[in-house]
Amino acid sequence: MIWINILHIYQPPTLEKELLIKITKEAYLNIVNILKQNSNYKITLNIAGCLTEYLRQLGFNQLIEEIKALVRKGQIEMTGTAAFHPLLPLLPIEEVERQIRVNNDINKRYFGECYQPTGFYLPEMAYSPQVGRAIKRAGFKWIILDEIALDGEINHQRFDYSKKYKIKKLGLNVIFRDRKLSRTFVPEAIEKILSKDNLPEVAVTATDGELYGHKYVDQDRILHRVLRNKNIIAKTVSEFFGIAKIEQKVEVFSSSWESTPAEIQKAIPYALWWHPNNKIHKHLWRLAKFALKANYDNLGDSNHFASRLHMEKGLASCTFWWASGKDFKMFADPAWNPEEVEKGALELLRSVRALAGIPAKIKIKAEKIFLEIHRLMWEKHWKKNSLRNKEIVS
Repeated sequence: MIWINILHIYQPPTLEKELLIKITKEAYLNIVNILKQNSNYKITLNIAGCLTEYLRQLGFNQLIEEIKALVRKGQIEMTGTAAFHPLLPLLPIEEVERQIRVNNDINKRYFGECYQPTGFYLPEMAYSPQVGRAIKRAGFKWIILDEIALDGEINHQRFDYSKKYKIKKLGLNVIFRDRKLSRTFVPEAIEKILSKDNLPEVAVTATDGELYGHKYVDQDRILHRVLRNKNIIAKTVSEFFGIAKIEQKVEVFSSSWESTPAEIQKAIPYALWWHPNNKIHKHLWRLAKFALKANYDNLGDSNHFASRLHMEKGLASCTFWWASGKDFKMFADPAWNPEEVEKGALELLRSVRALAGIPAKIKIKAEKIFLEIHRLMWEKHWKKNSLRNKEIVS
């Protein structure tokens, strides 16, 4: 069985450095060590440029050098992405293109000739046709999407993962991840598959890399057992496309890796980051669009670089995800954290504040939007806590 394992590593640029150090030691160094110990193991790796920059600032130069060595050995294939992990379909196309360029600039600066991606990893696997065209224009050959993108349904059994899929009219190759497999501790699920008599030809998994050592501690060394199984062959995405014999052209839906069939039907494919019934989302995007316009209207401002950096941090998908409040079975707590939302919103506000040449009335308008976000968030938070406390008491 061919196993294509796609790992995505990213942390928001507003993350406390102590936590990033912990995650790096537990997960990122762990991934590198596993690859070094198992020369037959191959992965496709996405690392957002903002994380690469942060790791360098914290002195993890050796980690970057070891990733480069594993790329040279053919054990890691790197992908392109958006530098600060924003929801690309919700941004103006010029910002989409700029995020792609900035990511390439950062990763080429630190990974050098090892960074020559042919594939692209969409933040949150959030796809739209317009973004697909921008990725194609940037020179990429393939993308990764969740299985729901194929027909708006979740049923991995309908897939023939041994095929090479291509998006009609666009000409981009696409590999679909198996959502059910990817939502487990993947090595454990792969081990169960390997214990069966009839193995599938191909298994495609795509997860956060933080799962390997930070979110899940592999005390039983399951991954090592899997990698020593003679029935498993690890391939990178490009290697797989090189050997896939059957090509099928398909149409794909606008979607994300968290989209549900109901959300696709209601045309709300990015509900965790933009939902029409979520007042906080509405005001966050008001502020985001306000910051984007101010930034693009004032490219010659003396403080433009600082303004843009604040805006990029605020546009990170986490700002909006933590405002969704959605309950997940795999998490102990729902996607609700007003402090994380406030961090991102404050970065968007700082982006406007930083511009030296804009009128005070524009800055005041941005302040008012931020204050409304702050009010809505904490009002909701303390009401939720009040109700929870009443339930506990009763």
